[in-house]
Amino acid sequence: MKRVGSITLGVALFLLVSTGCGKEGSPHGAEALKTACGDIIDSRTINEARKSADFDDLHVASSSVSHASAAKTLLSQDHAAYTCRISRSDSPESRSDALWVKFTPGLNRLFPEEQDQSYTSYRAYKLGNGMQATMEAGSADVYFMCQAQNGDPDLSVTGSFYTTLELSTESRFRTLFSSSRKMVQLLKCENEIEFPDPAKMKYLPLKKN
Repeated sequence: MKRVGSITLGVALFLLVSTGCGKEGSPHGAEALKTACGDIIDSRTINEARKSADFDDLHVASSSVSHASAAKTLLSQDHAAYTCRISRSDSPESRSDALWVKFTPGLNRLFPEEQDQSYTSYRAYKLGNGMQATMEAGSADVYFMCQAQNGDPDLSVTGSFYTTLELSTESRFRTLFSSSRKMVQLLKCENEIEFPDPAKMKYLPLKKN
């Protein structure tokens, strides 16, 4: 009985230690970002993020978040869904996220179609074919129409990017557009949707005081 009890205790301790090691060994920092969220975060963005104080703590917040699950949610449940969540802590709350990308169906345009200027609070971009984008502090958004298959109603899609990391405008849009391309494929949009090179994007002129 003593021998059996010792073996049982030994196995339990082994499993406990193994579980702990597994958690500590999960990818953080650059290694986590390289493969996170379907490879939408490129090397230039990762190098920029290294300047952030909590870079080494970054890790994938939820393994259940994916582009495939987000597309399914948009089509079948008609509400917003994340395609990417990078956290800086072990808390499951979204307020602990250092970066996230989310898509929302059915919203209106980001700004009026006739608007011809940006404001100090945000930069406005016209991307052609009715597509729009905006840039604010720590965030970016893109709006596009998805022509549905089989005669279903067209779907307006708004992609949103948020981060607390020190990332440039180009890196924010590159990440958001990379995620958006995956969503266009998964949503099976029949219209041609081209996301521009962020380095060549020009926002509408700022409103003069």
